[in-house]
Amino acid sequence: MASTHNVSYRWVILSVGFTSIICGYICRNTFSVFYPAIVEGFGWTRGNTGLIFSVNSLAYGLSAPIAGALTDRLPPRYVLAGGATLVGTGMALCSTATALWQFVVLYGVVVGMGLSLIGWAPVSTLVARWFHERRALAFGVLGAATGMSYLSAYAAQQVIAHMGWDTAYAAIGALIPLVVVPISLVLVRREVCRYRPVYGSRISRRTSSAINHGHALA
Repeated sequence: MASTHNVSYRWVILSVGFTSIICGYICRNTFSVFYPAIVEGFGWTRGNTGLIFSVNSLAYGLSAPIAGALTDRLPPRYVLAGGATLVGTGMALCSTATALWQFVVLYGVVVGMGLSLIGWAPVSTLVARWFHERRALAFGVLGAATGMSYLSAYAAQQVIAHMGWDTAYAAIGALIPLVVVPISLVLVRREVCRYRPVYGSRISRRTSSAINHGHALA
């Protein structure tokens, strides 16, 4: 049976997942403001520049099952920390890219794979282990994190306008691991909240009724 502290700690886990989702999807949801700056800076066609995001989406989708498998086999805190490091490295190195293939490799492949490690597959798995009750609420909070990540586009646009797209890439690349790695390694625990119906709840009453019905049949 879970202690009160253990049950309460699930909200800490949800906060870590919420933060990881926001930081991870910042990378994808700011591409729309980087896109015109890159097109203008290098003189590439929109189609060729759009290839960067397409490869990112493909790498994210293909590596998501791998991220899920790693979450089953390894402590989630290491998966999240590794993903944040990979995303941060790829974003920061984009600030030094000078050729299309470099953006494709760094943002497309490296960031895409890293995002799968701090995205929905590992975070939802981690949160589900802690939330047997109010699980729908927990997933709703994670969904809100995805929406809130769109606010980063405005901040990125301001940095691009005043300091350039390369500085914005470097700033995002530094921010993500600085935030996600410490909270993942320090706050995410392997011990999970064991399920215990709350006395007086609907589930508890159903369980008691089933037990009494079984005794009556006996």
